[in-house]
Amino acid sequence: MGGEQMESLGTPALSESEAQTQAPVYHYVHICGEVNAPGVYRVLEGSRIFQAVEQAGGFTDDAASEYLNLAELTEDGMKIEVPSVEEVENGEFPVSGDPAAAGGKVNINKATAQELMTLTGIGESRAADIIRYREENGGFQTVEDIMKVPGIKEGAFEKIKDNISV
Repeated sequence: MGGEQMESLGTPALSESEAQTQAPVYHYVHICGEVNAPGVYRVLEGSRIFQAVEQAGGFTDDAASEYLNLAELTEDGMKIEVPSVEEVENGEFPVSGDPAAAGGKVNINKATAQELMTLTGIGESRAADIIRYREENGGFQTVEDIMKVPGIKEGAFEKIKDNISV
């Protein structure tokens, strides 16, 4: 009898899958440069760069805040470097936002056709093929997956592998 009363008085328990979908998901971002409190911050999944900057105490007076896309979604493990106006003016950070010009890597899951075309051997049609592939297949899991795109084989991959990321 006692067990029956507890069941009727208790609230229904969430199933394991329901509990997982309701729990907030966090990830970590590293914010450095011209922010008031540089460091690693825990942000909710789906947060934007402007929200991460707010957690880091906002921009310093020297920050080139217009350099960043403040509406961009953050990702786990992301490094957000806020340059100073002087660094941008001196060319230490490319004004174009071209990751290859910055010595960085082109993210093949996010790059525009123009950014993809900065890669050796990637022209307009191949860039369109890469974008089509990631839209149809949900993105690339590894840089090697780019060889699944028609026309990109081992030789082409060898030319670009050090300049791409996922």
